[in-house]
Amino acid sequence: MASSFDEISVRVLASTVVDREEVREWLDEMGADEFEIPGEEAVSDPALLVALAAKQCYMAFQPGLNPNVNKVRKDMIDYLDNVLRQRHGSVLEHAILTLGINGCSRVFTGEMNRHRAGVGISERSMRYVRYTNIQFWMPECFRDAVGDTSEIRGKKRASRDLLTAEFESQERMMQAFANIWREELSPDSTFHAKKVLTSAFRRGIGMGIATGGVWSLNLRALRHVIALRTDAGAEEEIVHVYKKVGRIMIARIPELFGDFKEIEGSFVPEYWKV
Repeated sequence: MASSFDEISVRVLASTVVDREEVREWLDEMGADEFEIPGEEAVSDPALLVALAAKQCYMAFQPGLNPNVNKVRKDMIDYLDNVLRQRHGSVLEHAILTLGINGCSRVFTGEMNRHRAGVGISERSMRYVRYTNIQFWMPECFRDAVGDTSEIRGKKRASRDLLTAEFESQERMMQAFANIWREELSPDSTFHAKKVLTSAFRRGIGMGIATGGVWSLNLRALRHVIALRTDAGAEEEIVHVYKKVGRIMIARIPELFGDFKEIEGSFVPEYWKV
């Protein structure tokens, strides 16, 4: 039967990797022979790529390479912090992370897919994927919380029951459709015929059904989405997801996300509009 669950999973499926041998040759051909490429233990690859892109803009790899540059920041963390402080945001677009998100609803994807600049989107198809067992994410506003009055707890319980019953009804509908069109949905039927029917069946399924997708974002776009979509005014499911994303980014790429602070549930960057 249809069931709710608590967690939406967020995984980093891929991340920018720097080819240090090619970078060394690239630096040498520019005359930046004194620049030492930091190891992976010193700076993450996405952050290193951002730094390399920024430094080549001004040929600021070492003093004298650009006659206008007499000194350079040697500390990579300090340098990247200055990139953010100076709002040199375009260089963040070179590094990309790919997120695999499972269990999110069409409510989430409807909100998330409004972000298209710097974002690649591959959403799970409800035209090709036919649902038999329906799951959904229970909104946090329907879950019991410390401090709830007995009246509020009753309203939340009634709301959970109503939502669960609705998805159970939709699951029964999907089974009824499958029974009606058993022959056309058999293994011997064409995929095209199944696709046409599946597309028709989905019209009876609510936006809250658990689905998923893959989103690739450059780091500039990712900073923007984290700041915007963890704000208290954002829709609660995308807030739930992007709080997870924010914590992952702070841990994974602290050089470029360490300025985010969790304040009253929102992830607030020190450097806005990078």
